[in-house]
Amino acid sequence: MITADYIRQLPKAELHLHLEGSANGAVLQTLGRKYGTEFGNLSPEHISSTVFRFDDFAGFLDTYRTICAHLREPEDYLLVLDVVAQYCRTENIRYAELITSPAIPWSDGLDGEAIMVALLDRSAQLEAEGEVSIRWILDCVRQFGEESARQTAELASQYRDRGIVGIGLGGDENSLPMRQYEKVFHWAKANGLFIHAHAGEIGGPEQVWDAVNVLGANRIGHGIQAARDPRLMEYLRNHAIALDVCLTSNVRTRAWAPISSHPFGLLRKRGVPVTLSTDDPGVFQTTLTEEYLKACKYFSLEKDDVHRIVLQGIHAAFLPTSHKARLMQSFQDEIHRLSAA
Repeated sequence: MITADYIRQLPKAELHLHLEGSANGAVLQTLGRKYGTEFGNLSPEHISSTVFRFDDFAGFLDTYRTICAHLREPEDYLLVLDVVAQYCRTENIRYAELITSPAIPWSDGLDGEAIMVALLDRSAQLEAEGEVSIRWILDCVRQFGEESARQTAELASQYRDRGIVGIGLGGDENSLPMRQYEKVFHWAKANGLFIHAHAGEIGGPEQVWDAVNVLGANRIGHGIQAARDPRLMEYLRNHAIALDVCLTSNVRTRAWAPISSHPFGLLRKRGVPVTLSTDDPGVFQTTLTEEYLKACKYFSLEKDDVHRIVLQGIHAAFLPTSHKARLMQSFQDEIHRLSAA
């Protein structure tokens, strides 16, 4: 039997982790007190059981907006990053790709670049101290339009040597077509950035096709609707385009529910590269260990299956080959030691 303790001890990578969505009830309470909003008078437990409860994807976006409205200064974002760092320590996450959206503070007239620089400084400090190694994906908000995406891509390129590895497209899949972002994403790729796209979460398989054909995506956030298209699954397998699967998130947003019918097992069976992530661990009140446990329970994973998914997190990471090789060897050595014990 695979236990929570065993999974927690495994070295892990998490590739789909939104900084803003990592804010928990305690963070929202602290920021509510700072800015004099109604959340300052609520307990973290009450916030978690009410504010962080919703019935669908639209409700999730409302909750996300509430959190973002309380993130106004670099110090607010650093407060959330410190929560992420503690989460990674507890979960033995050695490498994480954090997604953040500078377009959101920009849209409110705030200094998104100053926020990003503070986050890069703090994540570099965490790595220097032997904590988690963090890299950043700057997310373009799909409903904000091309000019906002261009500004995001330029910021990502400017700080590419400081830990930003890619740009992404997030937000509402059912808003603007991906074609509007084609030039921006091709420019980003030509300037050495990886491409990440939220696609096939609440939209259909055609969203995943557009992500790879229009944007040139190197990895897909969610992508679960690909299970409805055998030809697409074959394409993803043949081109080694991994999907960031987030089980609890998909159930909570009703992107795919119940979990017992989730296509994770089918995607694996068809050879599609899959990893496991929490998406927004603060909002969804989950951990990476819990995601692995759910995968074991509902899709009958054995230890070797778990190990393969863990290592897939390194294969799919937006890292140079030499860095991947070092991480892979380190993970394999530790997995072998834990398995033998």
